[in-house]
Amino acid sequence: MFTSLSAGYFERLRDMYWEHPPVTGEIIGFYQPSHEEHQQTEKRFHNRKAWAEMFLLSLTDILVTSSWSTFGYVAQSLGGLKPWILYKPENRTAPDPPCRRVMSMEPCFHAPPFYDCKAKRGIAQVQWFLM
Repeated sequence: MFTSLSAGYFERLRDMYWEHPPVTGEIIGFYQPSHEEHQQTEKRFHNRKAWAEMFLLSLTDILVTSSWSTFGYVAQSLGGLKPWILYKPENRTAPDPPCRRVMSMEPCFHAPPFYDCKAKRGIAQVQWFLM
């Protein structure tokens, strides 16, 4: 399952796997229940769809999310998942590696802290989660 306000990400990933299927023969399906294009928190129906998507994400076998994703954070909590966290691109370039698996299924913060108390300095956006 794939969630995003924009349909563009969904379409690019779906097309990529359609054109280049896995060599192992696995079937990969993409499902995006909604793509609202922009957040509409004042609308109940929009909020219901958002809750449904967060719940569905919590049922996945593998969760890949960003460190600031409300959907990913809630899905991780509900499903007891150890997600893969995407690193933030810099200068429109994906980092290498692009993501890393967290060490615990325990969600710590919705927004990652930006200060490392031991090192007494600011830290990278997702580094806190991966220690």
